[in-house]
Amino acid sequence: MILSELDRKRRTIVSYSIMELVDMYRNGQITTRDTNQLRVRSIKNYLLENALTNQIYLPPLVANCREGNLTLTEAARLTMIDGSQRIAAFAQLEDSILKALKQDEEKVKQAYKLDSLMKDSSIAVQVFEGLTAAEESQLYLDLNLKGKKVALSKRISFDSRNNLNVITNQVLHTHQDLKTAGVELEKRSINRPANKNLLSLSQLRQVIGIFMTGRVYVNIEEKVSSCPLENSEYITLVHLYFNELFEMFPPERMGDHTQCMLASYPLFVAVALYANDQMENQLFEQRKQLISTRMSKLKAVDWSPAHPVWKEFNGTYKGRPSIFQLSNDKHSIKAMVRWLYTL
Repeated sequence: MILSELDRKRRTIVSYSIMELVDMYRNGQITTRDTNQLRVRSIKNYLLENALTNQIYLPPLVANCREGNLTLTEAARLTMIDGSQRIAAFAQLEDSILKALKQDEEKVKQAYKLDSLMKDSSIAVQVFEGLTAAEESQLYLDLNLKGKKVALSKRISFDSRNNLNVITNQVLHTHQDLKTAGVELEKRSINRPANKNLLSLSQLRQVIGIFMTGRVYVNIEEKVSSCPLENSEYITLVHLYFNELFEMFPPERMGDHTQCMLASYPLFVAVALYANDQMENQLFEQRKQLISTRMSKLKAVDWSPAHPVWKEFNGTYKGRPSIFQLSNDKHSIKAMVRWLYTL
């Protein structure tokens, strides 16, 4: 749909209370697109976690009134174009609130506050009149694909709520040897051997997630919402890890794949997993000691690409000059962790 066609469609902004929207959804007056339960759960967690501070922002929903005339107040039936996940999250919040009421005092406070917000708050809905199903789909794509996404570097720099982003930002700006080794801020992965930054920002964030959860997760935000240690303690552990790592190989050369296999991200992940294996629920002082002990056992390792041990793991020769690059799959990484335990 071109812009001039969209401009000819009648539209208005309507304010609905959240409970009105939930009732309309349950009564079949709102038709939604397919929802992703992981995304719905993420929205519910966001609402619960920020209810006490009132720091909740939900952008306007976008809907279409296919039948009848659009009044300046409300439409009887709506087809949701953008906002299906939020509608589903609102509808499921009652169960989440009931579960929270059975937990600790902090969760109970969140639940009561969110229940009050649900009853008292409204959300804006931009309602179009008379769009066809094809026009609805095109507008959905335009809204979700054409808009510029916030760069990961900005999300990490500006996010004060997500502990993983806060810790990543602190480590990024405070560890001097890591700065020397280099962190690629613009790209999610690193093209070896041309790019000699040790990690991308996305990779650094994933490694720090290992310290918080003990595992590698693709969608890690929900996994780090409740972790046993304070942010400052995780920062100390990550600093300790990098200090030990850079004693094994100079930071200014560690990202050069022609000189150091730690430039291979699968191996870097394996070392982080080894250093944190089965420790995510242990006390801070115990973790410090264990990380130091485990990392000290790696100081005699020959990290050069010429070491024949690397050929024991899955990988292929790539690039110019041709370098053996380790496979980035779960089985290969687990095999490397097992090997590290033998040292």
